This record gives sequence, structure tokens and C-alpha cells, in this order.
Amino acid sequence: MKVFISVDMEGISGLVRWMDVSSQGIDFGRNRDLMTLDANAAIDGAFAGGATEVVVEENHGVEDLCVLNMELIDPRCRVIRGAGRPGATTMAGLSADTDVVLLIGHHARAGSFPGIMAHTISYGGFKLVRLGGEPIGEPDFFAIRAAELGVPIGMVSGDQVVAQQLNALCPWAEAVVVKEAFANQSADCIPPVRARPMITAGAKRTVERTLAGELGVLEGVGGPYEFEVEMRQPIGDAMRANVESLEGFEILDTALIRVSAPDMDLGFRRVAYLGYADSPGVTRH
Repeated sequence: MKVFISVDMEGISGLVRWMDVSSQGIDFGRNRDLMTLDANAAIDGAFAGGATEVVVEENHGVEDLCVLNMELIDPRCRVIRGAGRPGATTMAGLSADTDVVLLIGHHARAGSFPGIMAHTISYGGFKLVRLGGEPIGEPDFFAIRAAELGVPIGMVSGDQVVAQQLNALCPWAEAVVVKEAFANQSADCIPPVRARPMITAGAKRTVERTLAGELGVLEGVGGPYEFEVEMRQPIGDAMRANVESLEGFEILDTALIRVSAPDMDLGFRRVAYLGYADSPGVTRH
């Protein structure tokens, strides 16, 4: 029974503001520990529910995707971290032999209000990301890619907005709400020491329900996919030169780029690339 856990930071228990999840924040060291302990809560629940293997993958895009405290992480898991991974950006550990996906510490999509630190992939770069004309968030990317592999999304932890958004897509998924968003940087938080047992219980139920065959897989997915990425700033000369040299990208307006891909593995990678494409000659994705 293989469980894949994607752990992000914005939805971690007790965290509400951008400086909470930035390496420049005064509490970042402590908050790395809180992120790790939420991940451990999910790992513990997964094994208690019947998992035989747990793969944890870091999804938070600061410090080269190396934020978890490796001295604190549950030793029963494996951890995928660091930049330049193969495959769909932060889903290198998600494969067809995975039985269920847990999204820990995730957040609402760009344009959400309220929604703690709501964004899609790049807050600084992307104002909005749409798929087929509809706004899309990171849990949507995960759900679609997992469905391409025949794997269900079983759980999300974070605020009530990400819970609602994932349940609209995957109504069978467990939703552990650890904070009620008031705005994009304020919330009514359950203290982490009390939230972590909730995450453990949710992960345990998820794995038990997976083993009982109670979870679904998102239906109706399949490429090719067409995204529109609305940038926060006008497209600079370096980004323009880069994307015009690549297949799958089309500049539609001064701050709007169309991205196309045959599957979500490449789609996620191409969209994420636009978050760092504004440097001369940077075309690898």
C-alpha cells in the first residue's frame, strides 16, 4: 500500500502570512518544524491506516524546494526534495503504482478570497492560471495528473477554501481544515498541537477507505491541455525571447501566455517554467 504525500507550506497549521513561509521571515526556522510535524502527522496516520510505503515530496518553492527539517521527519518515509526533478515539477514521486495521494499544507488557487496565501504555483509571477477557461490551482494539477495515472486524491489539509475547492473536484476526499481564512493573510487557527491529531486521523481514514475501495479517481481528464497564464507584470524581453523559442508557448498579449501540452506531466512543467523564465537563455523545463 503506497501513499504519496505532497507537502506545501501555506496550508500548514498556524501559518497565515507570506513572511511565515519565506526564508527571510523571523519565524521561518520554527515554521519549517511546523511543516515537518504536519507531514509527520500525515505519515503516522497513513501507516496506522495500513500503508506499507510512504513517499513525501516537497512542494514549497523556496530554498530550492528544501524546507522540511530532515532531522525531524518520520524515518519511515522517503523524501523527495530539491530543484531540477524529472517529470511534473513537484510530482516526481507520483507514479502509477501509487495507491492514494495526500495533499498536506496546500492552499487555494490564485484569485481566491479569502484563502490563506492563495496562489497558483508562482504568487510573484502569476496573477491567474486557467485551464480550458476556468481558474485552476495546484490541487487541480495534482488531481488531474493523478487521474492520468489512475490514482485517487484522498485528502487535503489547509484552510476551508482549499478544502472546498478540492471537494468540488473530488467529493470523496477527506478535508482537514486547520484554519478558517478571514482574508489572504489572516485566519482563525487551530493550534498546531491540536491540529496534528486531526491530520493523523484524516490520513488514517483516507488509507483505510483506499484499502476498502471507497475512493474515486477524477473522471473525464486527458490531454491535450490548454492553459492561459496571466502574468502580474508585462512580459519582459528575456521571457519573450525564451518562450518564442520553445514549443507549446504562445504570447497572446502583453501579460498573457497560452501554454499547451499533451499531458499534465508536461503541462505542469511548462506552466511552472513561466515562473522563472524571465532570465536570458533559461529555456530548460
